[in-house]
Amino acid sequence: MSKPRFIKITLLASFFMIVSLAGFQSLLYGGGMKKVEVKSEKKEKKEKKEKKKVEPKELFYKMTVTATGTKKDTFDIPKAVSVVTDKEIKERSPNNVSDLLLMMPGVDVNGVGSNQSRPVIRGMRGQRILLLQDGIRMNNSRRQQDFGEIPAIVDISEIERVEVVRGPASVLYGSDAIGGVINVITRLPEYDITKKSFHGTVGHRYSSHDSQNKVHLNLNGNLKRFGFVVSGNYRQAEDYIAPAGTFGNITLADETIVHGTGLRDGSLNVLFRYKLKDSINLSLKYELYSAKDAGYGYVDPADYNPGDAVINISYPHQEVEKYTFKYEHNNMDFFLADRMSFVVYTRGNERELYNDIFVPFGIPGMPSAGINIITENYSDITSSGLRMEMNKNVKSHLFTYGVDYFVDSTRNTDKLTSQMLGFAPFPLYPSVSTVPNVPNASYKSLGVFIQDDISFNGRASLILGVRYQNANATTKETPGLEGISLYDSTDDTFVGAANLSYGITENLKLVVSVGRGFRSPNLIERFYDGATPEGSGYQSRNTDLKAETSLNFDLGFKFRSRIHFLEFTYFNNTIYDGIRISPTGNTVMELPEYKNVNIDKLRMKGFEMAGGVYMDFGLSVSFNFTKLSYDDLGIAETSYVDTFTSKFNLNVRYDHPGNFFWAGYDLRITGDQKDVQIGENPIGEFLPGFTVHNASIGINLFRNSDHPLRVALMMGNFTNALYSEISNATFFRPAPKRYVVLTWSMDF
Repeated sequence: MSKPRFIKITLLASFFMIVSLAGFQSLLYGGGMKKVEVKSEKKEKKEKKEKKKVEPKELFYKMTVTATGTKKDTFDIPKAVSVVTDKEIKERSPNNVSDLLLMMPGVDVNGVGSNQSRPVIRGMRGQRILLLQDGIRMNNSRRQQDFGEIPAIVDISEIERVEVVRGPASVLYGSDAIGGVINVITRLPEYDITKKSFHGTVGHRYSSHDSQNKVHLNLNGNLKRFGFVVSGNYRQAEDYIAPAGTFGNITLADETIVHGTGLRDGSLNVLFRYKLKDSINLSLKYELYSAKDAGYGYVDPADYNPGDAVINISYPHQEVEKYTFKYEHNNMDFFLADRMSFVVYTRGNERELYNDIFVPFGIPGMPSAGINIITENYSDITSSGLRMEMNKNVKSHLFTYGVDYFVDSTRNTDKLTSQMLGFAPFPLYPSVSTVPNVPNASYKSLGVFIQDDISFNGRASLILGVRYQNANATTKETPGLEGISLYDSTDDTFVGAANLSYGITENLKLVVSVGRGFRSPNLIERFYDGATPEGSGYQSRNTDLKAETSLNFDLGFKFRSRIHFLEFTYFNNTIYDGIRISPTGNTVMELPEYKNVNIDKLRMKGFEMAGGVYMDFGLSVSFNFTKLSYDDLGIAETSYVDTFTSKFNLNVRYDHPGNFFWAGYDLRITGDQKDVQIGENPIGEFLPGFTVHNASIGINLFRNSDHPLRVALMMGNFTNALYSEISNATFFRPAPKRYVVLTWSMDF
């Protein structure tokens, strides 16, 4: 994979510079090694036992760093936040991060298969959702607007927890965080600097509907101050099978293959971390993800609506390689900062995209007569950037401030082949074009931000923040586009947020949040010129697009006791100059022309409610309910949304008091989505709701030994219902039939 030489030099130079600065600061401010108290084994066990008696239940008490940039209990944060812990990840046996989100309020999933699913938050998806890994952006500007980066490039077995912020977070994270943020946080070495340690986990996952087998291995340890994490996995899955049944006007008479949902993929991750001092950490991480034969997923129209076009979108190969260097100082004793984090990274992302579209002419007696359009795209995007973030406590103020910068540089080639089929013996030669759909280009982003978390007598907390954001998109000379003018476009703005949490009582808090978001158009939105991936039209470039901005308002409350919790949030998020693809009324290459345009307003509003109770004998019940509505205030007669209008989740769970086993039941119900244009899709006049039941059980064997073994069995869709996630319905891609997932993992 090609990477500019200067990026590697920058990484090495940064590494040695930070090491030198850290050593200089150690001499300047003093403070040698702190003494480490070595507790007796008996005393340590006693303290753990006492702590266990008073420790809050993990079901309701969770910590997060994403929403405010500092570690806080989710109950104290004046925003809508959800957290999935390491324990939950191990027990749910998900394919990828997106599988973890379906039971959250306000969150949906678009896409099918083992690695192509992507999150939707409050009706927004793709580039309106910012994906982070350990606080560093995963989004890249070469993705389609409504198809963001896949979270699956971070293996689920490497993840420590997942944090989801529902609603804009542009102050801390800049462009793309207009609808929400998902931060995937990976494992760190487990330190005990007084001794050496070495341990790990090995495991296997099998699922029946796609004959999937996955193996993973994690190694974690330290040689006193030097720590490491090494993890790897390999997965192979076949196309999964959907059940027979009826969904809207679509009927599948038999079990049906959902083509393009299998794949082969794997990853390797190596992290080295060194404690220069107790409060200073240096780390260097290498990550590699590779996938072959993944697909967008489709059902052959012959199985439900003969005569429809066959659209096969696949990714023969994708590879992501990333290097990250990080410096952390958690006790600086410096007048400008108490804590500092500095990260520099470079990531290469190679991807092949293959579209094979057959549109029949509908000639009686000639079912194979039609036009076959094949597009092949190869793109290589190199992203590099840095983020420096500092915290400073001044009396009742906690300041978080910093700067982030990144640049995406893209290279791509395209090939389009179209040919009339079904008219043999007449020789009809294919038409071939190698004109690139998107010019080679760069996308640069610079942001400077400051946030003040103000505490008032322990009862109220007010978080105020502001950010300056500058984004620039520039095209480059591109073979095949020599006659096209070069473009240089810059967006810049200020965004801000005010978030208030007021304690009415010790257990009840009022939450108010107002924030302005920002999203600059990416390279696809500005510069794409060619047939659309679905083959239904021709998309022309629009270099005059303006950036999206938003104004979001949240109002709600949070209640929590030792055994109960209840949260409610009303939200109203209006996007100004919203970008959407619209017909122009013209034709290009005998296809209807479409173009990305700015419209007046897009509005998402609704409410989220979540609650639960935990009983001391091990039974817990939790639920959440979301109601969403959408308005396109620019084109009143159309709708742009393809997610649920209402969703109810229920979880009932029993944990054995001795931690020997657990069992759970999940129920998910979505309502009909009538506020969407279906067009000529055979599904009907609206997108039907559905009900899904899942059940799971797990056993912890040898839990008091040095090698505990966890075995879990999950049955999904155990009523064998035919359904499709709302965002997958118009391009019909049903969910799997009844299936079982069997996993085991062992610590050593």
